[in-house]
Amino acid sequence: MKQLKYDKWLEIDIDAVKQNLEGVKSLLDSSVHLLAVLKADAYGHGAVNMARFLYQNGVDFFAVSFLSEALELRKAGIRSSILVFSPVVDEEQVKEAIKNHITLSISSLFDCQLLNQVSERLNQPLRVHLKVDSGLGRFGFTNMEEISAVCQSLKENSCIYIEGIYTHMADAASGDPAYTEEQFRRFMEIVNKLAQAGYKIPLRHCANSTVFLKYPHMHLDAVRIGTLISGQYPAGDLPRPVELIDPFCFKCKIISLKSLKAGDYLGYSRSYRLKEDAQIAVIPVGYMDGLGLNVGNKAEGFIDLLKILLKNIFFYYDLGRFKLQVRIRDSLYPVRGKVFMQMAMIEIPTDLELHIGDEVEVPVRKTLVARDLVRIYTKAGEAVKIGDQDGTSYIVEGD
Repeated sequence: MKQLKYDKWLEIDIDAVKQNLEGVKSLLDSSVHLLAVLKADAYGHGAVNMARFLYQNGVDFFAVSFLSEALELRKAGIRSSILVFSPVVDEEQVKEAIKNHITLSISSLFDCQLLNQVSERLNQPLRVHLKVDSGLGRFGFTNMEEISAVCQSLKENSCIYIEGIYTHMADAASGDPAYTEEQFRRFMEIVNKLAQAGYKIPLRHCANSTVFLKYPHMHLDAVRIGTLISGQYPAGDLPRPVELIDPFCFKCKIISLKSLKAGDYLGYSRSYRLKEDAQIAVIPVGYMDGLGLNVGNKAEGFIDLLKILLKNIFFYYDLGRFKLQVRIRDSLYPVRGKVFMQMAMIEIPTDLELHIGDEVEVPVRKTLVARDLVRIYTKAGEAVKIGDQDGTSYIVEGD
């Protein structure tokens, strides 16, 4: 690929995305719809261009967390169906959704009333999916009485079409399937009772990537896949029936290079002392880019707490896979000292010939990468263009 003018950028390998997509499709019955989840900027891969590429490869239904994400796709010319998971909260949001033909979720009586009023006033069609809370505790109806009342109310509104009904599983990665099976039972009980009452809803879905892999009988009419397409298996002891390739690579250039002696200190608080002479390369990547950051949720129990403590101990002593390292010319080199907000320092042996401007591959958390960072979409190592739904080619971001 030609020399780039950027200090840091992302490369997204669309051949890898296609292989991941085909792997998912190979496990899917032809009668089951694939909803590609593009939340959080398509897990850092760039939602707009991922949507364009996935559409070119047979995906015509997308899902996002928030209305703003759906509107971004529409503004970019994506005209496929888009489902928004989270509730909208005011009339203006509903109007924007209707204007842009976006499918909304109804998860409460408030949602139902709001969508009913606005759609009737505008006399415009609106597709909706009903959200059932079967045990996650976030959004959704928890009893048959509420959801039955909602269906009756929506039935009287000719503008609203109930296209789907869905739920989210809370503990699908667990080794014990009991809770997931109980959630599925609760969900299907509501679905079946609605069908008996005359509400036959076309798309029933409860499977994210984890459920998709572990519970084939829960595929129903549609599955919601995001993590697998982005080249990663979800956490947990899961079946791994297809080979996935991570299409995501964060790259940067060395912006400074100098030699230091054994015993010299590095970083704030003199957090590292060199054990031998070395070259110190500075890269323009820091914790604001997702380097060295981890999710900080509270431990779920003593065993989980112990795992977190051991992980930090291993990280402190640079043990095993817990080392923070970058890749230069297919070899790994350690990050030394505290990671700065926008920079980091790499220890390099004195006998390795390096230059300012040399490329470095950096391990960062995908979803923490800035949305405005340049993203280069590649095929066989070369930058490519991705077309929209009319076939018009767009220059890839940063080209």
